[in-house]
Amino acid sequence: MFNRKKDKEKNNGQQSPEDTGKNKEGSKKKSGSTSGSSKKGMKGFFDRIRNRNSDKEMSFIGHIEELRKRIIAVLAVFAVAFVPAFLFRSRIMDFLTAPLADKKLVFLEITEPFLVNVKLAFFAAAAVALPVLVYQVVVFIRPALSQKVRKNLLILTIIFFILFAGGIAFSYKLLIPVAVKWLLSQGANLEQALSVNKYVSFIGWFLIGTGILFEMPLILLFLIKAEIITVPQLRKQWRVVYIIILVLCAIITPDWSPVTMGVLAVPMILLYEMALLLARFFK
Repeated sequence: MFNRKKDKEKNNGQQSPEDTGKNKEGSKKKSGSTSGSSKKGMKGFFDRIRNRNSDKEMSFIGHIEELRKRIIAVLAVFAVAFVPAFLFRSRIMDFLTAPLADKKLVFLEITEPFLVNVKLAFFAAAAVALPVLVYQVVVFIRPALSQKVRKNLLILTIIFFILFAGGIAFSYKLLIPVAVKWLLSQGANLEQALSVNKYVSFIGWFLIGTGILFEMPLILLFLIKAEIITVPQLRKQWRVVYIIILVLCAIITPDWSPVTMGVLAVPMILLYEMALLLARFFK
């Protein structure tokens, strides 16, 4: 009888191998969850990238090869779109010169007309290839994104095109007419001869730059959902953000005038505030 009691006491005091294994697994899960919760900000984002890449067992050369194929696809679309854009260059020119009203353009060098035609086709082909470029980038980085970002990836892509088109429309309808009118008024007493090459470069980069700048809410939304920055941080540093917006507007507007910079800065600040509001809905 005494021997049976001793055996029971030993069994109660000792854990079976299965129990010890379960305890170890439980402790690993707890430690894993603790370490996972501590991975925030930029470090946590790149940790997720490394983990997902290692799961797929794709080497560095494999990533480079995939990136090369996607770049070739974008360049192929650009090359295909360049040919019809070059053929319809006169219509593109009419579209870009509409803000000039009755002003005429001249060329100052013998090679300038050909260079202008190439620039017109370049800007048009770039606009066509942009959706393909965005698609290739999204597909390439998708495995490295967190689950909550991938869940809203289609919506974010649609928002990208809406913001880019909105930036171009805003620049063409409001910003460029204000800038052109203000700049031409500076030489009202002078005989005006506008170079067609410089004007096309001015308008083309103006449109593209404004379209890219209108992507700021989407970029902020991505950084917030990737846990690289937080909404409280942006709220706390709102003065710094506003100054950065003004500097970017001064860089984007080629005329460096306070009028066009102010016209562009107002919607940019509104878009910044909209991004902080959208961050509460995309969870």
